[in-house]
Amino acid sequence: MFWPQSIPVAAMIAIIAATVLRGIAIRRRTGDRPLAFLEARGIQRIAGLSFAASTAALIVASGMAAWDGKTVLMLPAAIVALVGAAVVIVAQVQMGRAWRIGVRASDAPLFISHGLFRFSRNPIFVGMMLVGLAAAMASGLWWAWAALAVFVMSCAVQVRIEEAHLEASFGQPYRAFRATVPRWLGWKRAA
Repeated sequence: MFWPQSIPVAAMIAIIAATVLRGIAIRRRTGDRPLAFLEARGIQRIAGLSFAASTAALIVASGMAAWDGKTVLMLPAAIVALVGAAVVIVAQVQMGRAWRIGVRASDAPLFISHGLFRFSRNPIFVGMMLVGLAAAMASGLWWAWAALAVFVMSCAVQVRIEEAHLEASFGQPYRAFRATVPRWLGWKRAA
């Protein structure tokens, strides 16, 4: 295992660890149950399962790259992975009590519009997609690129579910936020 080769897999492990620790911290501090995917039904369950399966494939691909990484994209992949992991972890912290994995019908403590959420309504998903991209780049494996495509599609489906939930929960304030902040990445638009 060599330094730039190990960064994509290390970034994925760091995100998983941060996610588990974040969930535990929220549960202990507030009593909230932030793992809404565990209760998901219908399309959200399908999105969650495809998200999990594609994540597992990307972890395997990035692990393989860590042991035998010989692609010319290793250094760019390492940089993309570091940026992506940082975005995920910072955005999770910025969400505070609002952080959830998935949507539960009765559960919307608040929506966040500060920090990284000024540039993306979904910076956690953006960061995770960057880390997934890094895994595919580092491994160079066709099936890692296929897993990345499934991962991105799963994120897109879940984001639409979450947006509908936030609009139903917060109405006009959320619609105004959605009108000025892009779904994925960019600068605030004039309302």
